[in-house]
Amino acid sequence: MAALPIVRLGRLGAAAAERILERARHQQPPYPDVGALLRADPPEANLGAERELGTGPAVFDRAVECFRTLGTARSVATVWPDDAAAEPGSTLLIALPVGPVTVVAVNRIVAVVDEPDRWGFAYGTLPGHMEVGEEAFVVERRPDGSVVARITARSHVALPGSRLLQPLLLPIQRRFARRYLDAVAAAVEA
Repeated sequence: MAALPIVRLGRLGAAAAERILERARHQQPPYPDVGALLRADPPEANLGAERELGTGPAVFDRAVECFRTLGTARSVATVWPDDAAAEPGSTLLIALPVGPVTVVAVNRIVAVVDEPDRWGFAYGTLPGHMEVGEEAFVVERRPDGSVVARITARSHVALPGSRLLQPLLLPIQRRFARRYLDAVAAAVEA
């Protein structure tokens, strides 16, 4: 099956998004060790970012809800399907308008952790994504009651000749991680 589109001219409409999602539902993540970032012994990540959000159960619950409803992704892009949530096996399309084009990223929720003091999910890229790998979003309540949101990623550029582009990936990932952490912090304060 052909790779999904990475960049499209113009804005992505609902019908085109659904066609891409339908094809993506039949794809599998193109990397080994799917779901590894949420395991007790995760592999080394190439990105790690975190932010303390406050203290107490209400802060934890609001942060979990932001992650569960994909509020972080929705803060920077359009997410399809509209009612998508971080549930195992869900396939998501994230569309980010950049000037005259739309960057399309298709991912699958490959793992969820749901514990009394730790909640998170990991999504893995699907063929056609600009990256190959996984990103995890976790909120943790520490023994002292403080709540921390953490984003980790283990990925590389998927494009041909990507060794030359790889140094560009980390600054972009860091920028988006900051924006995601800003979104969860705003959700907690709301």
